[in-house]
Order: sequence, then structure tokens, then C-alpha cells
Amino acid sequence: MTVIPIMIELAEKKVIVVGGGRIAKRKLNTLLDSGAVLTVISPAVAPEIKQWAEEGKIQWKQKNFDSKEAEEAFMMIIATDDPVVNAAAKEAAPPHCLINASTEAESGNIHFPAHLKRGKLSIAVSTNGASPMLAKKIKQDLQTQFDESYEHYLEFLFEARQLLKQTQLSKSRKEEYLRNFLAESFMQEETQQETLHELQLLATEKKDSE
Repeated sequence: MTVIPIMIELAEKKVIVVGGGRIAKRKLNTLLDSGAVLTVISPAVAPEIKQWAEEGKIQWKQKNFDSKEAEEAFMMIIATDDPVVNAAAKEAAPPHCLINASTEAESGNIHFPAHLKRGKLSIAVSTNGASPMLAKKIKQDLQTQFDESYEHYLEFLFEARQLLKQTQLSKSRKEEYLRNFLAESFMQEETQQETLHELQLLATEKKDSE
């Protein structure tokens, strides 16, 4: 299966998880903050899944899967250890549904990469099924390289870029600023604050001239 990396917005989208064990728990943990409408269908679930249901983070239907549950699903995660149930769930998926089949990746059309998130920074690692353990190791290496300071750094880059848009600087000067922001010195909070102050003044000058 040839796949391409893609970021997807799941807010308000209907996501069905068939199964309630360890794999389902791991996939749900990835999706909890996505804004998706999460529904788990399984007679029994892991303690964490039950707790999420009690907290209102997900809906748990304590029952066996039936085809009606798949109606209007934007995404379906098939995560049981029963081949018959897995096949039935895949068969019931709507034509354009995204399907993640945990035990038989080739029968689905999406998979979840190892994912590192630092605020607005998001890094995904995939070996296309060759070695999930290697993907996990690479993620661990990246966690060291891109530590928590990158969360604040990305917030600075975002705010600085927004301020630059409000200035009267030429396109080339704006690009020069953006390139300079990639220097190691801009990882320092003091440098960030000084730069934001400078850009705020430039943005104010434009407003005053209008």
C-alpha cells in the first residue's frame, strides 16, 4: 500500500471505534483532543476507555457491532481480535469512509504514524508498516531533539508572523525577518520578547499612517 502523509481536521466528524482493548485505547488516546465525535462499540472495554465514557469524552455502546453503527461514519477504527467482526465492520463502512484496520493494515486505507507534538509543531514518523518499533525509536530520538522549549518557540513564530503581516515592510524584508527567526538565538525568551516588541512598534506605525 502506497501512502502519503497528510494532516486532517476531525472536529465534529463521526469516528467509530470497533473494539475496546489495548489497541482501541491507544488510538482513542490519540484522538481525544481532536474534537471528533468518538463512539466505541464493544461489549467490554479497557478501564481507561470506561473512564473516558464516564467523563463524557467519548460514547461507549456496550454491545456487539452491527452494520447500522457505521452509517455516516467519517472514520472507522477496527480494533478487535475477531476476524469475523473485523470483516463485517469493514464491509459496513460507507464508501468514502477512512478505515484504520489495526490487525490487517493492508485492508484499511489509513494508518496512524508515531506522532510527536509540541504545541503547534507536529512531527509524524512512519515506516509504512515495516517496523513500528523503529518508528517508535525515532520518535523517542526526536523528543530529545525537539524538547518542550519548541512549544514556546512555535508560539513566538506564529505571533511574530502575524505582526509582520501588519507592517509596511516590503516582501523581501519580511522574508528576511522570517529567515532570521530560524537562528538558534531566537530560541531564547528574551530575544523573542524583544523581537515581538519591535514588530509591534512597526505594526503600530502602519496603523498610525492610515
